[in-house]
Amino acid sequence: MLARAIVEKLVAGQVSEVVAQFNPEMAAVVSGPALKQIWDQLTATEGPVRGLGAPRTSRQEDVTVTIVPVQFARTSFDVRVAIRAGRVAGLLIVPAGRRAEPWNTPSYVDEAAFSETEVQIGRAPLLLPGTLSLPRGGGGVPAVVLVHGSGPHDRNEAIGPNRPFQDLAQGLASRGIAVLRYEKRTKVYPERFAPTQRFTVREETMEDAAAAVLFLLSRPEIDARRVVLVGHSLGGTLAPRIAAEAPGLAGLVILAGATRPIPDLLVEQSEYIGALAGRPEAQMREVSSKLRAEAARAQSAKPDDEGPPILNCPPSYWADLNAYDAAAAAAKLSLPMLILQGGRDYQVTLQDLSRFKVALAGQANATVRELPRLNHLFMAGNGKSRPEEYDRPSHVDGEVIDAIAAFVTGLPPK
Repeated sequence: MLARAIVEKLVAGQVSEVVAQFNPEMAAVVSGPALKQIWDQLTATEGPVRGLGAPRTSRQEDVTVTIVPVQFARTSFDVRVAIRAGRVAGLLIVPAGRRAEPWNTPSYVDEAAFSETEVQIGRAPLLLPGTLSLPRGGGGVPAVVLVHGSGPHDRNEAIGPNRPFQDLAQGLASRGIAVLRYEKRTKVYPERFAPTQRFTVREETMEDAAAAVLFLLSRPEIDARRVVLVGHSLGGTLAPRIAAEAPGLAGLVILAGATRPIPDLLVEQSEYIGALAGRPEAQMREVSSKLRAEAARAQSAKPDDEGPPILNCPPSYWADLNAYDAAAAAAKLSLPMLILQGGRDYQVTLQDLSRFKVALAGQANATVRELPRLNHLFMAGNGKSRPEEYDRPSHVDGEVIDAIAAFVTGLPPK
């Protein structure tokens, strides 16, 4: 199988042989040195490769996509290889998709209070499957759409045994609020997001969020005057931008939305995790230096730039984000807003919340709250938050469910 052979050569350091298998479009934008730099950064951060898993293959039109699991010393990644006409048309390295884990219903969910229906949003050929949670007992209910963070998330935004979007959906549906959650486009159509292809957050997130809002506005069970967008992480960062373009929204809820440049946050996260892990100082300096150089490249990207990926995304992606300031965009909105931030979050921090506070100071339409014991998933804990915390079964804190429910049900009809 060509895809597995490509990954084996990559692991063996035979980058020139990998690049030799690229089709012309791929070869034009990804050089051998750029691919080697990405792989070297990954092995420096996650340790040497311990083995490969069984490949999984699917087909999309004329492209065959094969996912090859790669086990590093510290974690696992999936290498997604797209093959078209016998040549490599895409190569994407992403955190490994975890197997389904047992999930227990949180205490704040009343399963008798709502039903769930399978739906689709968007248009062919980019339809996305989703779930609509509907309160029982009549129509005219307020509704929210959940917008994911970065990465190829499923509709539950599942991380290990945790399903924060399922917690939110069923917790809010138990309180009389309809909730729409859906599979992210990067999960359903990963071949469209190879680092060698030109895309932005518009294709990754914004278009589908707008389609989800329109879907809710069209449903007879929904009070179209009370539709709210709830964005988490990247979804929260983009929420003001989505709201400025998507007519019909009655309010916004921003959960851990970043207001600083995302490349800077990636550097900060890497240094935080490295310090927790007790990595050698020399290794920390080397990894940090490379990441800072890449972050600087990302923040200098311009709309017409071409060339190799930066931080595993095309220059177009970063150029688009460089022109956007979430806090400033929020300040221009007259919509009611609720902004929540976990005090123990190391991925998006209180520095980001402070920029929202400054931008929205004195605006009566915005409520900004810090929840000291919560992490990036809005799950409670003590002490410094650590990555392994996401592997322990937990639930979105009930205080978050109650705060969002009070905000949505308290909105005046538009």
